[in-house]
Amino acid sequence: MSPNRRLEDLIPDYLDNLLPDDLRAAFEARLKASPALRRAVEEMRALKEKARQATSEALSPEAKLRLYERMNAERARRGEPLLRIPEALLAAVRAKAQAAGEAAADVAAVSAKAAQTAARASGETAAAAVEGAAQAARQMSKAGRTALEGSAGAAQTGLQAAAKAAQTLAESAEVVDDIAESPVRGALTAPPKVAAKTAKAGAQAAGGALKVGAKLAQTGLKTAAESAKVAAEAAKGGAQTALTAAKGAAETAKAGKDILTAGVEGAKKVLSAEGEKGDDAGN
Repeated sequence: MSPNRRLEDLIPDYLDNLLPDDLRAAFEARLKASPALRRAVEEMRALKEKARQATSEALSPEAKLRLYERMNAERARRGEPLLRIPEALLAAVRAKAQAAGEAAADVAAVSAKAAQTAARASGETAAAAVEGAAQAARQMSKAGRTALEGSAGAAQTGLQAAAKAAQTLAESAEVVDDIAESPVRGALTAPPKVAAKTAKAGAQAAGGALKVGAKLAQTGLKTAAESAKVAAEAAKGGAQTALTAAKGAAETAKAGKDILTAGVEGAKKVLSAEGEKGDDAGN
């Protein structure tokens, strides 16, 4: 191999400041005396700069660091000096790693808050539904009591009317007994009295039936009113439940949006993270 050719092989290490002092001095002495070597160095420097710009635009700091590591692993395998990793690159990787950790922590915190919001909203919706059902059940129980009390009252009225009619008929029996005591007088007076007593008993029974009907009608009206209140309570409870559910859904949606915002902000933080600038001349 010619001396010039050997020196050309040293150009990459020279540009990367990897030559030992004695070899570097010999290379620079030859560089001053050889225009061809100087052209080769300038061409290699220009090529390295283009490669550096292309790599800088195409690769993230993490990818660049992995590329350096692979290159150094290959150089170590061949027994060649290792490339010096630019301090600015190391600082950028550390800064982005720190920013990524902070962004992950922010997203985790917002996600935990969103989970709490969703759980609270679900609990409030369930509580509203239970309360609405309980109100309707209480109102329904009241309507049931109204119907039961009305039916009992109507039954009692019917019994009272029947008792009065029975008492009147019993009085008719007493009139019949008068005939035995005074056949002549009793035969004249008994039939009208029996007829009157029977008519009175019928009237009492009819009046009792009317009262029973009136009480049942009154009970029906009260029960209908109470039932309407049941329906109103159920509708009110359903509306309150729907309102609570809508509010919870809005809060949960906002919490989800907060997670997305935190993720976007975290990504921006990672992209904009940079380490302290170092002196990387010659790389």
